[in-house]
Amino acid sequence: PLSVVHVSAEGAVEYKAMLYIPSHAPYDFHSREYQKGLQLYSSGVLIMENCADLLPDYFNFVRGVVESPDLSLNISRELLQHDRQLKVIAANLEKKIKSELAKMLKDEREAYETFWKNFGRQLKYGVVGDYGAHKELLQDLLLFWSSTEKKPVTLEEYVSRMKEDQKVIYYAAGDSVDKIDRLPQLEALKDQGIEILYFTEEVDEFVAQTLRTYKDKEFRSAMDGV
Repeated sequence: PLSVVHVSAEGAVEYKAMLYIPSHAPYDFHSREYQKGLQLYSSGVLIMENCADLLPDYFNFVRGVVESPDLSLNISRELLQHDRQLKVIAANLEKKIKSELAKMLKDEREAYETFWKNFGRQLKYGVVGDYGAHKELLQDLLLFWSSTEKKPVTLEEYVSRMKEDQKVIYYAAGDSVDKIDRLPQLEALKDQGIEILYFTEEVDEFVAQTLRTYKDKEFRSAMDGV
């Protein structure tokens, strides 16, 4: 595991959780057999082996255990889906996972880039899913290859390097970094020292369309020129 998170909350709901974010995808991660979810216990008794309602789909790679004395031992799977305490726990875990990933990105960049290679697509689909409802939660976790840095960069890093008179975030889409890098249409921007983000997955352009802007800078295809 890359990280372990301990969570507890007093007041409305009491619970403890131990979570971990794997560095590599399990063998069945992209198959129908893969089941997302956390082990759910109440007072030391296992209620559910894979409680899917504790995790959103874009964090479905997280594994771990949640223990809460506030949940009934006899609760059915159907009632559990509508349980208020479970919804509170799930919302808190979502925030905690996001903050843990942001911390990894900031403090352990190499480890985060390894994580991103395995699970970055999940976060991208999380941005475009539910009509962009989660884009603000996830946008600062995204990485894209940079034409000038020659490595994956965040949107925040890109914007911080923008030229003073630059009003848009430029991107170019293609099958691979090498193929995009050779596109003659990009030469004019490159000659001006303008950074271009390379989109190598089909979902990337949908991400840009869903975000529309980042820190008031619009996304624009570099193929359209300056």
